[in-house]
Amino acid sequence: MDDESKRETSHQSVMFADVSCSTELYETVGDMVAFETIARCIALMKSCSEGLGGRIVKTIGDEVMAVFPSAEHAMQAAIDMQLAISELPAIAGRSMSLRIGIHFGPILPDESGDVFGDTVNLAARLRDLASPGQVITSKDAVECLSARLRQMVRYLYPMHVRGKKLPTELFEAMWQQSADLTVTGSALEHRPGSSLLTLRYGNTCVEMSERSAHVTIGRDASMSIVVHDRRASRFHASIECRGGRYVLRDCSSNGTRITGDGGHELILRRDEVTLWGHGWISFGPPIRDDAERVEFSYVRLAGPSGLLAAQ
Repeated sequence: MDDESKRETSHQSVMFADVSCSTELYETVGDMVAFETIARCIALMKSCSEGLGGRIVKTIGDEVMAVFPSAEHAMQAAIDMQLAISELPAIAGRSMSLRIGIHFGPILPDESGDVFGDTVNLAARLRDLASPGQVITSKDAVECLSARLRQMVRYLYPMHVRGKKLPTELFEAMWQQSADLTVTGSALEHRPGSSLLTLRYGNTCVEMSERSAHVTIGRDASMSIVVHDRRASRFHASIECRGGRYVLRDCSSNGTRITGDGGHELILRRDEVTLWGHGWISFGPPIRDDAERVEFSYVRLAGPSGLLAAQ
């Protein structure tokens, strides 16, 4: 019974945070510089966690796992981490960033201080879903936040997370825009002067506005647009809106091709481009004319009349 009591569950927040693109950093600047840079990031992550009552469970390479007494403390620590890392000097032209996932729920500790359970697994999965510089959290965590921090998160979308029967509702912490935050709703709200991006693949049609969450493309079932081309990576590319511009970032092994109406083609390899006009997104090197591709179309609301003007 004593052993059982020591391992009773408690409700806490679990955070996973890792340094983005650390493998590429080692390849670019060498082992010593990369090691020292990541160590500096880890030290900042630990300091931000412990300053808000967090306990570092473990560090593995470029990753930190921490538990917090509340979702409030975990979210504030995540925001502080992102701000601290964003202020570090660029290394070989690359700005440092983190991917962070947070979930709140029951955890089961063991004698070593490690923690286990569904809450831990989901927090790790949310970190996997985060893009560089992003903090992804769950509805369970958001419901425990103060009014101040709730104004700093926006709803993304429900997602079927591996191992969960029901969809998990995802939220993003808008740590870069906290002073001037627009909280998005579930429906697209179009206003004069705003822009739209429509993406079509087979029977899938996704319409993005300036208030939309980012869209992901790849073979993994968790992607916004799931493609079947074997040359596509499981997480091949993402598209996000930045001040009215729709920016596609290649995250793949084989590269992404952007082809415009005029036939001009651009090949991306771990780089990004702004999508304009009308064209197609395809995967890997060109092999055949009937290769799978995602069609995109960019338009801007022309004015009060609500008419759409292609760019």
